Amino acid sequence: MLNACTKWLAKQGWDEAFRGRLPELVETQERYRVAAEAGQLLALLISEVGAQSVDPDKGRLNATYDRAFVGGGGRKLYDAIKAAAIHGSCTVCGVGEASTLDHHAPKDSFPLLALTPLNLVPACGPCNQGKSKNFSTVAAEEPFHPYFDDLGAVRWLYADVCRVAGGGAVEFSVRPPADWSKIKAERLFHHFTRHKLGKKYGYQASRRLATRRRKDTRLLESSGAEVLRATLIEDADSCAVVDPNGWETALLYALADSDWYINGGMKEI
Repeated sequence: MLNACTKWLAKQGWDEAFRGRLPELVETQERYRVAAEAGQLLALLISEVGAQSVDPDKGRLNATYDRAFVGGGGRKLYDAIKAAAIHGSCTVCGVGEASTLDHHAPKDSFPLLALTPLNLVPACGPCNQGKSKNFSTVAAEEPFHPYFDDLGAVRWLYADVCRVAGGGAVEFSVRPPADWSKIKAERLFHHFTRHKLGKKYGYQASRRLATRRRKDTRLLESSGAEVLRATLIEDADSCAVVDPNGWETALLYALADSDWYINGGMKEI
């Protein structure tokens, strides 16, 4: 990371000072990795936020990220990390394009992690901005880290199809698996609420319903409700193989469970 920013650092007269701090930055990154793999990242960050937030090189480290890494010689590395996002999707919401990199531990509070690759996660603009630069020490509000937090293959995202005036609406919710810890479940609820995922997924679902309307109507009229239900379940199962907790997976299972939709409700949409 520093090598990519060398020319810019030299122009600022900061290159020698940063080289002198390189062993410390590498050590900080290693502590971060070890703690994250052990599920103790928040505890580590809480123990270090006081010292890091007043680091004498805070301004220079953050300026290096903003000006040299994002907008200068480090841009290729920036784009390489961003390109690691699966299907190019935001690692926070799974809907938006991963067009930016978000500091999991905010660089305003943790400048020694401003240039740490493990602390940079691909995200869409709204999720990056919505997360803000504030650092919470509350365990239930700890953001999920896409590189280290395992949310498992068991379903926790669900949807319900509701009949409303003029058609139908889809409401999304989270239901943590019974074997999750209380804190992990609270983190999931906070994540879902903080990033307004219900609203984001609802918007995506409304668009998908509009595109399925004609196909599902024809299948209902030609083969009957139970064939339509079986087809929806098969489509949902296929989506679940890729992402058991994707909004489309939840939507398709919800449609299959909705007697209103299966028996012609799609004609009202």
